[in-house]
Amino acid sequence: MTQREFIVRKTPFVFLKRVAYITFFFAVLPLVAVLWIDLRTEYAASPLATAVPSFSLFILLILGLLQFLIVVISFATWYFPTYLVNRDVVMYRPGLISPDRRLVETPQITGVDTRQGALARRFDYGSLVLSAAGDSVTIKDIHSPDKVAQTLLSLAASDSAPSMLQRLPARELIAQGENNQAEFKASLLWDYRREAVNKDLYEPVMKNIAAFMNTAGGALLIGVSDDGQVLGIERDYAGLPKKNVDGWENAFNMAFNQMIGAEMHHNVELEFEEIDGAVVCVALVQPSQIPCYLNFKGKEEFYIRTGNSSQPLSVSKATRYIQTRFTV
Repeated sequence: MTQREFIVRKTPFVFLKRVAYITFFFAVLPLVAVLWIDLRTEYAASPLATAVPSFSLFILLILGLLQFLIVVISFATWYFPTYLVNRDVVMYRPGLISPDRRLVETPQITGVDTRQGALARRFDYGSLVLSAAGDSVTIKDIHSPDKVAQTLLSLAASDSAPSMLQRLPARELIAQGENNQAEFKASLLWDYRREAVNKDLYEPVMKNIAAFMNTAGGALLIGVSDDGQVLGIERDYAGLPKKNVDGWENAFNMAFNQMIGAEMHHNVELEFEEIDGAVVCVALVQPSQIPCYLNFKGKEEFYIRTGNSSQPLSVSKATRYIQTRFTV
């Protein structure tokens, strides 16, 4: 089931890194202090020499107090700041006395990208870049960023079906370009590089449809190149026994039933529009209530939409996503 609201905290590694920096700082601080200041002379001339009779004890007390304060501050600046995510807004809460700050309206989010280095992948933390309304917002150093991204996308989609994006005419979809809910494919089975029919091209078409169903839905435009050039679906007719829109739709349905399943077909509606003399197919995909898998050449995979691309999830990540995204 999609969560309606959740809190995101920074990874504990943020605190551990700060502790490591503090440890290094206090390892070199005494040396720097000796080089820059004659502390013993300053100590002997101050009233502190009476209160603390030992210079070594004085240094230990000062360093201990400073280290304690810095550790407390580091812990507080790690523990208290959080991100509140709900169906309306993503909000940063610094904690303590600082005011909350709205980062982005949840329904406006069109993509979520995960940023992780090698160490971050090993310990499952990283940052998220949220794309919305031509701008981007970064949520840094959070635990399980993939899971948070999946939950956030599901939350953003929870009240958007059917998507307003899907209702737009093909020309407007093309003008907006590819995004989290729009994808362009040049053809269903015509290979423009080889100038020949290639039925392996069914796979990228069906992959994107499956990803849309598993995420927030979307519109797949077939007969449009990645850069928005209208090509039309007429070249596909070369590989069809019935060389018209009906024959093309039959081929699409057969591929869909074999690779995704006829039981999922109610989530997809095909519309055909003519643009500058070329026929473009707009596949309107609604988010599914159950997980959708792609079967191709004996291999079953689970895809979701992230940003303007469709990505497969590993078994473990797919399991977590399904538990979050779908009502069992």
